[in-house]
Amino acid sequence: MDGFVPLGNVTQVAKQFAASSVGQLARIEGLVTLSCLLVVILVFSNSRRRHQSNGFLGFLVWAAFMFNYPVISYTIGLMQSSSVRNELFVVWACFLLLLLGSADAMTAFSFNDTQQHARSMMNQALHIIYLLFLILYYKAQLRMNLKVPLFILWSLSVARLVLRINAYRTTSRDNGLIRENQIVFEYMKHKLLDGSIVGKYDPDPSSMKEYIYLVDGKEEESSSMAIHLRYDAPDTVSVDKVWECKGELLSCSSSAGSRGAARRRDLCLSFALFRLLRLRFGADHVGDLNFHSNNDLSRTLVVDRLLSDDRDLDRAFRVVEAELGFLFDFFYARYPSLKDNLVFDLILYLLTMVTSLFTLFSSVLLHYRPSTTAKVNIIIHSFNLDLFVTRLVVALYIFLESYQLLSLVLSDWHKVKLMCQYVLKVSWHRARVDTPLKVLCHFNVSRYWKNAINQYSLLDNAGYLYRVQLLLSTLTLQLLDPWIMASSIVLPPQVKQAVLCALKDALKPTNGKITDGRRWLHQNGILDRDLDYDLFSHKTYAPYILVWHIATSICCYGESKFDMAQADAELRYHYEVATVLSGYCSYLVAFAPDLIPNGTYTSQLLSCRVLKDAHAYLAECRTTSDKYDKLMKLGRDGWKEQEAGCPLLYEGAVLALNLVDRKKDAEERWKVLAHFWANLLLYIAPSDRASAHASKLATGGELLTIVWALLNHAGVINKLQENNGCQPLDTLPRAPRTPIFHRQGTIVDSNEDDGDEIMQEDYSV
Repeated sequence: MDGFVPLGNVTQVAKQFAASSVGQLARIEGLVTLSCLLVVILVFSNSRRRHQSNGFLGFLVWAAFMFNYPVISYTIGLMQSSSVRNELFVVWACFLLLLLGSADAMTAFSFNDTQQHARSMMNQALHIIYLLFLILYYKAQLRMNLKVPLFILWSLSVARLVLRINAYRTTSRDNGLIRENQIVFEYMKHKLLDGSIVGKYDPDPSSMKEYIYLVDGKEEESSSMAIHLRYDAPDTVSVDKVWECKGELLSCSSSAGSRGAARRRDLCLSFALFRLLRLRFGADHVGDLNFHSNNDLSRTLVVDRLLSDDRDLDRAFRVVEAELGFLFDFFYARYPSLKDNLVFDLILYLLTMVTSLFTLFSSVLLHYRPSTTAKVNIIIHSFNLDLFVTRLVVALYIFLESYQLLSLVLSDWHKVKLMCQYVLKVSWHRARVDTPLKVLCHFNVSRYWKNAINQYSLLDNAGYLYRVQLLLSTLTLQLLDPWIMASSIVLPPQVKQAVLCALKDALKPTNGKITDGRRWLHQNGILDRDLDYDLFSHKTYAPYILVWHIATSICCYGESKFDMAQADAELRYHYEVATVLSGYCSYLVAFAPDLIPNGTYTSQLLSCRVLKDAHAYLAECRTTSDKYDKLMKLGRDGWKEQEAGCPLLYEGAVLALNLVDRKKDAEERWKVLAHFWANLLLYIAPSDRASAHASKLATGGELLTIVWALLNHAGVINKLQENNGCQPLDTLPRAPRTPIFHRQGTIVDSNEDDGDEIMQEDYSV
């Protein structure tokens, strides 16, 4: 008992140490180290968020984004108010401020944070003022080898802030989005409606002739103060001009390097499509997008260009992935527009590097001796902790600033800018320019999206672990439900191939419709009109998806007695496509309902209700075989307690029974389901929920967002189901929509008679 130290004594000793000079210095050094760690997280996680959906990583990024400014502000304030006098405080504060400027490439954590740029710049301006006061406060104590570089670095911080304000003024959502959207809108309207080529369009997808999508151009102010583009100016770069370029960097005339040239041209196409997609986020033009599908320009771009090669259908995904990468950068990262150049960034970088290296290797730090005015230093066994923290902060800044500049140089924005210059300047079409540009375009800083697909099996979660999951969901306030109940898998190539094939078939001129597949099921004798009316009449997206998901899961349970690894290759292909897309659509209803055009709260409530009913019905089942037998019995006999519960489980069982009875052969059954689910993903993708799709880009992206963007560029913009849900198969098709522009160019309100509703059978592209 003699070695026992009362807890009160320990607390008292800790308080005394914290109040002492050494304690204050240790606390400041700890905060400096923490600030450096937060900046490192922000810098390296910014681009990685495009392809990461890990919940713990997301929490770290959120914490770094939220506490970065407060921690650095508190640290600098503590240096100024502390009774400890140490000349190295000024060095730490100066480089912390520079580190804060390095971390500003991440401008937003979530979609709603994108309006906070002005506040972050004001905070940085306050830090600059704090630093000036600190330098003046220690002016008499600072040695000349530190005083001069610190004043230079402070001046460079001011210059960096001015550049950031200018970038914000030209590329922010408030200014850049409105301005850029107006330019693109007026340009497309002029080219398609008001120009001399109206009625003479003969687009050639193989050569991209007359694909006038805007990549870059200079706008000017007219006498009426309206902002517009010099439409026919020689310095305007459109997609067709990129394809006409004869330089080796972009020409595919020779077999050598043609694949690389094709990828570089596709990057310019991605940027042009990004500028069109961005119209969906502007209030002025969100409803005026059908104009760019005139003359089948949009449809032929997707079908006859992006999906033209059956051996490389993935090209459509690559183009849209890069396009969504530009969209992520616009909303979540600080990148210059194509109007800007990197000259000033490079000059600032060189000046700060020279000054930082001079500071790091100055005689003051190489042979550091505490000044006579310093009241305290922390030295442990001849190891000066103050000097170590100083070198750490300076070296870290040099490394992060170099990484940031390299990321900027290798960014897709910079590549597109250089390729636009290459198109305009024939003098660049030579080997000494081609080679470095090829090398630069070869490297990518980060992947565009996570290339993974989430899975949620409603019936699997209705098993004996249901109550454990429910308890965890309650304890975590439902915030971790996607990680508790769902899983993530790498997107199988078969699934991607099936979706793209379905899209190509749906957009062919002989078809030209996106449907949910029910009519095709009816024509193939799988679904009769009576069953269709009983199960699907007037169902909205969410219950419609859940019924099919339950039916697919039951069919999957029926195959559990077979070894799928030993099955026929075609059966495995269709089985994987159907089960993966079924699990993904179920995940969307339960955990990402804002992506589908249905009531968000209704979808979540319905998913929880069905899960609860499924657990109540399957609570005694321990194996998938037991679940299969009981659910098939439900489909045959009916649900006696149906009035007291949700009928979707019963309807899914009836549908599964119908599929098994009408398609005895497993290969045929799964072929039907794979075809249906591939088309259903296309059917639920069109919507007006652009902001919801943009918000998902910050957490790795979604497969549905890629399909949504592809359909946008194919002219399928509005949701395909009317507000009161699915119509019976015998419903007569409605007359097609009136285009939003007359042939003469007069704007017509195509929704004046019926609002924004489109009948289910009106799926024309």
